[in-house]
Amino acid sequence: MKQIVHDRYGPPSVVAKCVEMKDLSPPSAWEVTVAMDAFPINPADLAMIHGRYGILNKPPCTVGMEGVGTITQVGKSVNTLEIGDRVILLANNNWCTHRNVPATLVVKVPRSLDPNQLCMLKVSGLTALHMLTKIETQKPGSYVVQNAPLSAVGRYLIQLAKIFDLKTVNIVRRPEQIELVTKLGGDVAVVEHENVAEEIRKSLGKSTVKLAVDAVAGASTNRLAECLQDGGSIINYGMLSMSPCQLDSNHAIFRGISLQGFWLSRVLNKISAAERHEQISTLVGLLEQGLLHGAVDSLFAIDAITEAIRRAENEGRNGKVIVVPQSSSS
Repeated sequence: MKQIVHDRYGPPSVVAKCVEMKDLSPPSAWEVTVAMDAFPINPADLAMIHGRYGILNKPPCTVGMEGVGTITQVGKSVNTLEIGDRVILLANNNWCTHRNVPATLVVKVPRSLDPNQLCMLKVSGLTALHMLTKIETQKPGSYVVQNAPLSAVGRYLIQLAKIFDLKTVNIVRRPEQIELVTKLGGDVAVVEHENVAEEIRKSLGKSTVKLAVDAVAGASTNRLAECLQDGGSIINYGMLSMSPCQLDSNHAIFRGISLQGFWLSRVLNKISAAERHEQISTLVGLLEQGLLHGAVDSLFAIDAITEAIRRAENEGRNGKVIVVPQSSSS
């Protein structure tokens, strides 16, 4: 079998390597063996390899927050899964061709669905679902403003907003991105600038915005605050600017604007296994109905992990870079 390993922290395309590992032992009584069908390269995966993440393992170590695969062996005490079942993995360390995983940390999904779509639901899909529906209660027809609408999370958020009868205000970097956001279903799209809040207020008329979703941090956080009604909330889940969140004291003190961080790993550790399964199944159901779709930039074999990471770091702007492990000689 093959696995992606990094023996030190550093530039991901330099330190992450595809290595041959010894074959897996048979699964324990409560485990299943999964042949990985697809896994995406997430910004959080790259941050881990770089040593810039909230929790870090001591190298040498493996990585990979998401993945989907096919069960090839079943432990003797597992009676809810069978060989040939396709599953989404809730466990981490999925950048490999095969792995053993507790049966409680997989979710069975229809084999008819595209594995490249399924493999993106755990991180980006659940992040969008939680921020939109699990933190702040939104009334039907309410607006949500976000500053990375063409990211994987941002695209899911636009689609989920439609499903939950919400509307999105989408702040983009370049004028040509407005058309892309509109095609995705974004209700309002504007280019970020110093007075973007005033432009947004004119677009919304009497409507106001209570919730902002921040993937950028830095000065962009404060611009989101300017878009919100008094008492509104900002949820920060990313640091694309690599700068600290900036929030003017006037917004925090006199307008009651709150800023909170969102880390999916912490959320998943707090909720029950049943809740995790239910939420993944909700997203899978929407995918099956054709209501949810993730953008795929490109596909790579696991042997080409260096090229895949480079694509994700530098060029993968049209969607996720996905690795298809079984396409290599494994």
